Amino acid sequence: CAAELLRAGLESAVDFADPEFPAFFRLADETKGMLNNNPDNHYQNCVIDPRFEYRITGTRGTINWFSLGTKGSSVNAGVMVDTGNIDSSQMHFEPDGSFEILVSTKQKPGNWLPMTPNTRFIVVRQTYGDRRKERIAELAIECLNPSRKHNTLRPETLGPALQNAVLFVKNTLQLTVDWQERYKQKHMNLLPEDDQVLCQRAGGDPNIHYYQSYWKLAKDEALLVHLRDIPECQTWNLQISNAWMQSLDYRFFRVCVNKHTAHYEPDGSVRIAIAHEDPGPGYPNWLQTWGHAEGGMLGRYIGAKDPPKEMPAVVVKLAELRRR
Repeated sequence: CAAELLRAGLESAVDFADPEFPAFFRLADETKGMLNNNPDNHYQNCVIDPRFEYRITGTRGTINWFSLGTKGSSVNAGVMVDTGNIDSSQMHFEPDGSFEILVSTKQKPGNWLPMTPNTRFIVVRQTYGDRRKERIAELAIECLNPSRKHNTLRPETLGPALQNAVLFVKNTLQLTVDWQERYKQKHMNLLPEDDQVLCQRAGGDPNIHYYQSYWKLAKDEALLVHLRDIPECQTWNLQISNAWMQSLDYRFFRVCVNKHTAHYEPDGSVRIAIAHEDPGPGYPNWLQTWGHAEGGMLGRYIGAKDPPKEMPAVVVKLAELRRR
């Protein structure tokens, strides 16, 4: 866990840290997980500075929905503040799928991603319906008014940059421990809606309604999540993670189900079984724990106007599911 976070911290604080020569990088990806990173997302990040203006260019791809948000930091370490957002449902695209987004503190015509004097970085979420069939939007960014001609890592800046990388690891680990203890104490094996302000202060998207919790199952148990009243939304999903809130390896195992990949019941509901063993043909939406006895889990409704108060969940015996 710490090694993955250190790699992410070094990329953020050293390799991609110059806001005058920005580039998108992936703080969380297939081999670096944190804070229940979404297996359905292609995350990208970029360090920016509100003293400058930026232009993002790209091509649409085939992915259903993506969002870009500018984030800042408050006086409290590890707390983020939302400073601006735009998503694909609000954007103008050219007939060939190309687009341009201007990023600045002053409003611009067309696609505009706001910054404030507190903005420090951009978070991109590109959300797959089915990873096997879709192409992400290709993004590039440039600073329009840099004050320097060259991007050079100088000896006098390396020490503070390395300290920032270590601080990132410390803050993320502490946040993970604090959150998991809260979920264990308040709603083990349940999926009530989380504190949305708290989620957004950790980098969450305001378009997403979060249901965050902790699961723990014996070998003969399963957690049955039955989504009966699914609201109209861009998409929804449910994922499981390990005890350090790192998504289980979605490259090889089914650890997540969403609006587009789920099997639906005749009444339109969805039954999801989290279990150590296959619960049988009656439960095609089986999320595989792959040797983990406990861990984090997170449900999301994206773009829902009236999200429910919970994703109903109950622990049952695996044998009972198979009898059903």
